[in-house]
Amino acid sequence: MKLSTRFALCLAALVALMVALAGLLVLVLVSADLRAERDERLLARLRALQPTAASYAWRASVAPDVPPDFMARRLAAAAGSDVYVHVEGGEPLVIGDVPEHPPAGDGPADYGRWRYVATDLGRRGNRLLLFEPQERLDEQLALLRRRVLTVTVIGAVAGAAAGPVLGRYAVRPLTRLSRQAAAPDARLDTDSRVTEIDHLAGVLNDLLDRRDAALETARAFAATAAHELRTPLTSMAANLSLLDHPGLTPDDRAEIVADLTAEQARIQRLVTVLRQLSAGELLDPATAAPADLSGIVREAVAAARRRHPDLTITEAVADGVTVRGWAEGLRLIADNLLGNAATHGAPPIAVELALDGENAVLTVADGGPGVPDADREAVFGRFRRRPGSPGSGLGLTLVRQQAELHGGAATVTGARFEVRLPIAGGSGRPRSWLE
Repeated sequence: MKLSTRFALCLAALVALMVALAGLLVLVLVSADLRAERDERLLARLRALQPTAASYAWRASVAPDVPPDFMARRLAAAAGSDVYVHVEGGEPLVIGDVPEHPPAGDGPADYGRWRYVATDLGRRGNRLLLFEPQERLDEQLALLRRRVLTVTVIGAVAGAAAGPVLGRYAVRPLTRLSRQAAAPDARLDTDSRVTEIDHLAGVLNDLLDRRDAALETARAFAATAAHELRTPLTSMAANLSLLDHPGLTPDDRAEIVADLTAEQARIQRLVTVLRQLSAGELLDPATAAPADLSGIVREAVAAARRRHPDLTITEAVADGVTVRGWAEGLRLIADNLLGNAATHGAPPIAVELALDGENAVLTVADGGPGVPDADREAVFGRFRRRPGSPGSGLGLTLVRQQAELHGGAATVTGARFEVRLPIAGGSGRPRSWLE
């Protein structure tokens, strides 16, 4: 069922229900008002007729053989109809439609098919009773019910007729969004002026961007892995074929096995770095949290000292430096800067972490010749490495990627690498790879 059709049916049912409930409430309230108005009317007539009825009853009691006809005619003219005057010891006066045996109470109350009120006339037991048939009020209530039913039917028909039009109008932004989403490589408009639809379109655009970027990342990963793995795999295949040579000496065999081990380690490092690079491209800023950069840098320095016990690594790390981001990404920055200095630089290696306004500044410097000015940007590119380098050429790429994901930047001047990151609570923020 289409959403517009469902909307039309719901609108018709809702209009009918609301009109019916409103009509029921009106019926109850108006019925109560009509009953109260009838009782007030009967009491008012009773008070107006009481003096004349009292005079008639007194005369009829004093002279029962000579009924005061002129008083009876006067009372009948004033009452109009439905009057019963009980005269103690005499004949009652009956006018109009009244029950054969009058009730004993004063009312207002129901008595058979009548509504009545009554009052005493003096101390002789005389009484005045005023009646009104229930049919009069029942006719009014029946007319009211018919009108409420008519309005309910009209409201339901009007709701059913207006439902398709309103339904199409209400779901038009969603229909347009559905058509746009069905198009290949589409991006959805966010200017429908319907808050929920625009928000949904923005979310879908973000998901589509993530999908495209993930596909591009997967393609790049596959192409890069194929390109970078070809050389070590070819070398490994050649070495493996040499192992079957009949004239291979034990020393040659040991050298080939060592080469195979080195190539295997290179492939493992390459796959690890590529995985880290791809994971960084899919980070969501919503998952960022405050991270202790001071502790992360100290741990990275300690690990580097264990890996390179022959190198001199000094540190000057400020306490309490906190940035908002991902602890794993921050550790990658520190580890790769230290690894780059240990592999391509010269001792001593100096690590410094300090605050500069709203930024945390991490610097790693070594005693080597450093990076030529012409290569300051190229050194952060993928697979940029010197000839004969044992690295993958992705370490500094990871450093810049993570720095930018954290809202910062990575630069190099000679042998000094610097990473600036906004501290937690500052104006900077982690960025999505979509930006």
